[in-house]
Amino acid sequence: MTTTSPGDRLDLALLHALLGVPDHEDGRELVATAREVSATLPQLVISVAAREGTPLGTGSTDELARARVRSARYARFRAAVAEAAPRGRVVKGPSLAARYPAGVVRPVGDLDVVLPAQEDLWAAARSLTAGHGATPHELTLVTDGTGRLHVLLTLAWPSPDPLLEQELRVELSTAAFYGDLGALPLRALLPGPQALADLLSVVEERIQREFHAKDAVDVLTLLDAGELDDTAVVADALASFRLAPEAQELFALVAAHAPHPALDALAGSLGPLALLERARREAAPARPEPDGVRSRLDAGFPVWGMLLDTGADRAPADRLVLDAAPSGTTPDGTAEAVLAHTPVGSFLLVAGELVDPALHATALARLTPGTDA
Repeated sequence: MTTTSPGDRLDLALLHALLGVPDHEDGRELVATAREVSATLPQLVISVAAREGTPLGTGSTDELARARVRSARYARFRAAVAEAAPRGRVVKGPSLAARYPAGVVRPVGDLDVVLPAQEDLWAAARSLTAGHGATPHELTLVTDGTGRLHVLLTLAWPSPDPLLEQELRVELSTAAFYGDLGALPLRALLPGPQALADLLSVVEERIQREFHAKDAVDVLTLLDAGELDDTAVVADALASFRLAPEAQELFALVAAHAPHPALDALAGSLGPLALLERARREAAPARPEPDGVRSRLDAGFPVWGMLLDTGADRAPADRLVLDAAPSGTTPDGTAEAVLAHTPVGSFLLVAGELVDPALHATALARLTPGTDA
């Protein structure tokens, strides 16, 4: 059982170690290094410094104030989602932030919500667009191994300070973990306990980027709260969700700077599990990646939606409807236009970053009554 109180080890010395900044360097170097890692990570550094008694100037004070205002806005969005779609679960941000020591800011980039079905997702999306001014930003569709279609919808709000802050974003998804869509597949469900859901969500980040200081601090807060003490349950969850190699890497980062008995026990369990998972991925056959929208969906690869309109001038769809025109619908006769009509707008589905202007024009024309497309 843990005997450490949350925050006992979260100090500037630990952040110096996690960020690789020598102890003799002052706080300015620590903040500068943190900003190179992540635009919001300085908020954590500044709040820890303030907790240790470092005087803050106007710039540091304003950075923390903006972070807290941002967090309060996300709290309102979270409440709206909870009312519209009670079965949705928020992972990472708010529940991890609640475990941080008083006064310490956990940086928040966006809000991640996992919903069990499309009807829940669209109810949440309608609440945020109609009631809170969100704009549909990105749509991703992908099928899992059973052929079920999953939706990832990002809604966005303009940055309150475009020169200093990124926009606000809420990601609504019917799948918990998307993997690499290769050897590591999509996994739709979250584990039941919130601590495990948060831990796995942090570990899954490794599929997209390197781990950094905030990830290590997240693990420390879970450890110090005693929520990872049942190492058999934790190891089983990591194995079941096929994240043992990534967890092994993250736990090693934490253990190098903040040893903990639970980490020692987890290291012993995860070693063999990580080896098995790596072997499993290496043995997985390579999957050819198709080019077309419909063929990619059929093969379990993602397609992306380019917003055409929000349906303000016509009755929006009450659910996701795929509207696939025959091949050869563009003027040059080579492309297919596949539209996704949703309760928050219509999107042109594409298979890559480049979009044929003729295809885009054809898609827009199909949304205009009386226009030949």
